[in-house]
Amino acid sequence: MSSQRRAMPGHRREGGRMAELSAESELLLLLSRQQVTDTQMARVRTIISQDEPRLDWGHLAVQAARHRVAPLVGWHLWRLLTTERVAGIDSPVVLLLYSAYRDTQRANELMLAEVQAISDAAADQGITVLMRKGGHLAFAVYQEPGTRPMGDLDVLVTREEAPTLVKALEGLGYVEGNPTRVDIVPLSKRERAFWRLYGSDLPKMNKFGEFHRPIVSIDINVSLALPGKGYDVPVGAVLAHAGRHRYGDASFLVPSPEDAVIDLAAHIYKTSTTLRFMNRGKHRQLLKYVDIAEVVRRAGPDLSWDLLLERVDEYAVAGPVFYGLAHLRMLFPDAVPADALTALRQRCPEPERLLNEYGQWDLPEPRAWQQDFLTRFFDPDADRDLPASKSLV
Repeated sequence: MSSQRRAMPGHRREGGRMAELSAESELLLLLSRQQVTDTQMARVRTIISQDEPRLDWGHLAVQAARHRVAPLVGWHLWRLLTTERVAGIDSPVVLLLYSAYRDTQRANELMLAEVQAISDAAADQGITVLMRKGGHLAFAVYQEPGTRPMGDLDVLVTREEAPTLVKALEGLGYVEGNPTRVDIVPLSKRERAFWRLYGSDLPKMNKFGEFHRPIVSIDINVSLALPGKGYDVPVGAVLAHAGRHRYGDASFLVPSPEDAVIDLAAHIYKTSTTLRFMNRGKHRQLLKYVDIAEVVRRAGPDLSWDLLLERVDEYAVAGPVFYGLAHLRMLFPDAVPADALTALRQRCPEPERLLNEYGQWDLPEPRAWQQDFLTRFFDPDADRDLPASKSLV
């Protein structure tokens, strides 16, 4: 593994020193975006072809998989491999990463059919259902759906209309429970109680799919925040702001750009400070940040940062949104306007403490990171001292 690091322009540690990234981490950041500029691609060629520090292709592949950007990185590297002669490029690793793109593309074709079926079933029942996260991003934000993997399909519905949606999903063949290789096992009483007390969603509904998506899981969200965390986003308001998007023959509801950024940023806060998510590595996934950067890029002038700040105030979610966007700007400095981030920071009583604490929802006293964000984000060993979670799901 390459141990040599270099300063990355535009990325700074909290103390003002230049953050140093390995060749693999820098390449990952350069290629984890849909549009790579000529200047960025020139830097990609330099990293790939240089003798010292030499790129560790195996480590790059592992990091791309861990951060869930293998399809996006593979998509870019495949185009580079097939259109140019670049010294130092490792063709087998590029083919491996590109296979992640192909597999995601095929799996998402099946998911698109489910998006349409669920949207149609909801319309037939007269209820409002919105696609969020993967179902929204893959088909409404990313220009190539195969570059955005999704583990399940997240839908948002009011708590009052959720039972009607559950019945509609049952009509489509979905069953509540835990999928195994041969069956879907009903939840235990303890699991069901845990979902009710500590979840922002209902228990997952699953059905068997096809080769590229053996299990199709639906995550029915009735809230955008975990219970007892001191903040929430009103589901009714998000649904009221939603718009209809078409992808091919499919038509479905998606959040407004402002609500999408708020939702995704708050989701980062949730998964980066709650032990049950952190123990599964969900606090160190570059894809979560790429998602917000791509929403901002895709929306362009249709995204109003002033309106976003108004909704942050209306929803009372300045802390979670600042957390997500502050870390986003450390990774992608151009993704968030400086004045918008400053305005969010001013809404937080202790912004630096907010950015550095975790476990406050699970432990008697919160813990604080001993490493700066960029260092720990790309270092899986930074998690070796994480406390265990008592979660049942």
